[in-house]
Amino acid sequence: MPLAATKEAIGAVSEAVRAQLQLRTSLLTIVGRPEVAANRDNEPKLNLFLFQVDFDASLKNHSLQDGQPPPLWLVLRYLLTAYDQSRDSDSIAAHRVLARGLAALQEMTLLRPSVPALADNPEPLKLSFDPCDTELLSKVLQGSDEKYRISAAFQVRPVLIAPDVLPAYAPPVLSVGPPAAPGVIVLPGLGPNLASITPARFEAGATIELAGSGVDASLDTILVGSLALPITSARDGAVRTQIPAVPALSAGYHPVVVGRHLPSGRLQTSNPQFAQLLPSVSSASVGALTPAGPRLFGAVTLSGQRLGGADDAISVAFYRDGAVVLNLEVNGTAAQTSLVATVDAAHALLPGSYYLILHVNGAQAVHTPEAVWA
Repeated sequence: MPLAATKEAIGAVSEAVRAQLQLRTSLLTIVGRPEVAANRDNEPKLNLFLFQVDFDASLKNHSLQDGQPPPLWLVLRYLLTAYDQSRDSDSIAAHRVLARGLAALQEMTLLRPSVPALADNPEPLKLSFDPCDTELLSKVLQGSDEKYRISAAFQVRPVLIAPDVLPAYAPPVLSVGPPAAPGVIVLPGLGPNLASITPARFEAGATIELAGSGVDASLDTILVGSLALPITSARDGAVRTQIPAVPALSAGYHPVVVGRHLPSGRLQTSNPQFAQLLPSVSSASVGALTPAGPRLFGAVTLSGQRLGGADDAISVAFYRDGAVVLNLEVNGTAAQTSLVATVDAAHALLPGSYYLILHVNGAQAVHTPEAVWA
């Protein structure tokens, strides 16, 4: 996913709002200072003026993924000004144009642009109106070339800008030894009550055990996300299943429930417990490298299972000497069995050995293969 493209997010928001206004009102819509826009064309039009950029205080410490520094979360504040054919903003005709623009903005309370600069926003862009009193207009529309024009104010938030800062990833610390013996938990209920999943983090091919009250051989289905799996073994208080190595489910956090089909055909399910499906990296192969001074650039191919599909958030970090020296966004494939991480000339690496840390939808692979960059 193109996080690097978010550096153009402010311009992308202005263009998205301008294009939607022009499409919905069939009026020429311009981005710029109100007085400059007034002198451009002798036709009814709307003008967007970005007069203030704020930082969203409620999201300032919110990072996209554990181990990454928080990005910038912005609130963009705009003025909407209308003009009639004589470039006047205070006529009845201009007021009608302004009303058409406000009606279009009211229809655009949620924006979901698909351009790369805005595609990574974790939630839709929200458009809401702000107060626009005479004090605000007097401050914004001041200067020798400006004059007071009736306008409306609105804001767009949250706008994501991700700076090119290396994350603080590290290889995972693995525990050694068998798990402790589970205790007995009995809860009243009419259906199964799921209490735990062991292990809570697992790879494709692993066998997981789901325990709780009402969990027994009468159950016939386990749902991991949208993937329905058969029960391979059952005892009083717990059931087991095996996670298949198929690309039907991507790595990441998924709700897990147990269920039984009732005689009516309805599926009765338990409460959900969340588990993390991990990507599995089996090997890394470095291709032909090209010198760039003392550094080298080229590509490395990772092989394994559930390495991410086309719609997944995938990153490959190059780890050396206790720190990440390069973090790359990578595109997945439908089979999810291979990834190609390409290092361009601008980010060429020094020769040496690097450990590759893979994240798919926030889930970190346990195995960190070594890539000899030489």
